[in-house]
Amino acid sequence: MRGYGPIYYVIEAYHGLRSNSLVNLLAMGTISMAMLIVGFFLVVFLNLQSAVSAMGERLEVSVFLKGGLTPQEQDYLLTRLKAEPGVKKAVFLSKEGALAILKKELKGQEALMEGLGENPLPDSYEITVDAKYADAAKMEALTKKIGKLYGVEDVSYGRQGVEVLDRLLKLVTYGGITLAVLLGVTVVFIISNSVRLALYSRGQEIELMQWIGATRWFIMGPFLVEGMLVAVLGTSLAVGILAGLFHALPREIVLFLSGPGGLGFLPTPVIAYMIGGGGALGFAGGLVSVNKFLE
Repeated sequence: MRGYGPIYYVIEAYHGLRSNSLVNLLAMGTISMAMLIVGFFLVVFLNLQSAVSAMGERLEVSVFLKGGLTPQEQDYLLTRLKAEPGVKKAVFLSKEGALAILKKELKGQEALMEGLGENPLPDSYEITVDAKYADAAKMEALTKKIGKLYGVEDVSYGRQGVEVLDRLLKLVTYGGITLAVLLGVTVVFIISNSVRLALYSRGQEIELMQWIGATRWFIMGPFLVEGMLVAVLGTSLAVGILAGLFHALPREIVLFLSGPGGLGFLPTPVIAYMIGGGGALGFAGGLVSVNKFLE
């Protein structure tokens, strides 16, 4: 039995797929539905991750200064701010500059500015934060630390937006991992049952092969390849359906889903990992069935 290799296993697996075509088609369809759900969660997760990264690139923190600080004290505070991990850039904004920006934003509603009298806005430093710190816990720790520095009156940033995106990303991540594990077990179970039926249908042939001295792996090989092929084909079908559904959506919805980073559908490496993962699950399902049958 040494003259046989991968080509033999593939040919035998193909014959097995044809002889049990109905069972394998049902298994393939069920796997496609399971992997379609996994693919959907991957699309949502990757686009949310892109949105969080894009938000981090333009995340700013306003550090409001106490009144009466000397230029030397302001310079010292600026040095301290720039030395903080996570701070990419810090720019001074005078109270006059802040008022000018406010007037520009309220253009057409100048009546709201009447009666202000003295400029109530403080001097501030506008800080640009590194994208790696676009995380609710890290942002909270950073702003608390900055708030304790000498000369700082208050610190402000888009806390609610950061927290909402952070919670949503964690929900999708943990929910997706849990669902992927459950669906992975389902795929292994489906392949295991599919291969088991193929084993029973060829029981006499396997018994004869054992009698003439065929090795365990010689017998197992075609069934393992068959399980892998069913899972790979099912996963590929799921990716195709997901791509079709995604590109069939109205343009407005696609733009909403794609996020500011421009990521629309699954990138090629993710698709490759997804199909490869399906093949690995198919191999595992086949291995479970064959080992039980040959015991």
